[in-house]
Amino acid sequence: MTLIGRRADTARLGELLRDTRLVTVTGVGGVGKSALAAEAIGRLGRGRSGPEVLRVDLAQVRGAAAVRRRLAEAARRLPDGGWRSAVLLVDTCEHVAGAVADGLDVLLRQRPALRVVATSRVPPDDGPGGPGAPGGADVPALDGPGGADAPSPGAAAGGARRRPGPRGATLRLEPLAPDDFVALLESLTPGGPFADAADREALHAVCALLEGLPLAAGIAASHLARLRPDRLLERISGPSGPLDLAVEEPRRPARQRSLRASLRWTHRLLTPPEQLLWARCSVFPGTFRLPDAAEVCADERLPGDVLPAVFSALLRHGVLAGAEHRPVRLARPVRAYGMEQLVRLGEEAAFQRRCLDWTMGAEGTSAG
Repeated sequence: MTLIGRRADTARLGELLRDTRLVTVTGVGGVGKSALAAEAIGRLGRGRSGPEVLRVDLAQVRGAAAVRRRLAEAARRLPDGGWRSAVLLVDTCEHVAGAVADGLDVLLRQRPALRVVATSRVPPDDGPGGPGAPGGADVPALDGPGGADAPSPGAAAGGARRRPGPRGATLRLEPLAPDDFVALLESLTPGGPFADAADREALHAVCALLEGLPLAAGIAASHLARLRPDRLLERISGPSGPLDLAVEEPRRPARQRSLRASLRWTHRLLTPPEQLLWARCSVFPGTFRLPDAAEVCADERLPGDVLPAVFSALLRHGVLAGAEHRPVRLARPVRAYGMEQLVRLGEEAAFQRRCLDWTMGAEGTSAG
């Protein structure tokens, strides 16, 4: 199978695996990291001469000891004492990244023919409490929280410096382009593709609301089995519409049954200042920059001298879409989730007023 819209990414991951023994596929929740990794590794494993392929899913694993046990179990399944070529997929690392770093460091030293693909929502050196977090330590590859019972706010803020983890390459996966998202959505929908021009126009509008995430395409396709595209568009057009779109499939991990659940997982990985800035940035209706965020969002709870590091952390987690020193934005589902948190905090009215004041000031400066 060739993943729709991922031909170049699949080829790139294959190239990286030929050049290095550890590759981390990163990207926001629902962007298709696990599917891409499985596709690329599957290509390596074809044929008699292909490497042994093993997978370890850490989504339900909590704590360093449990991570060590899972990796040790995988090591025992490697062929011929590790001298025959093998590829290990370590899936969903972000919440136990520090323990994964330690375990892979040992495993790669012991197994010279082993290659590893890890998937994580954050870059390998930016687990919770990493360089961008207030009070964070210098964190090496795949570093981050080593324990706790679940991804939790500030799980590893602070922390001691650790020895360097295994070095490798990183491949960041971006959301699908609109045409690729529509093609994926149609391929997953019973009775697709849609030939009617109005249906296709509605599908492109759905894509814009769901921000090109393959996870969202799979969820939307389950609804298109009984709804016309225009009715689906109507259903998700409200402020929290993309978040409320869900699928009831018990075999799916809970975090993959809706965009709300996926974003909740990301939210719990963040430190409290990062969660707070996410909520406050939801008042921006379009693009903004770091100085704008400082003007609108900073106060005694989120001081201006701390805010730049927190802003950078949200970029690395994919909460803010964009790049350093350039305008950023919150994707529609991300903004909707942040606004819900702002309402829960009781800050919605105050920070909407602050954003309005900022908007009026910016317009006045432009007019002048």
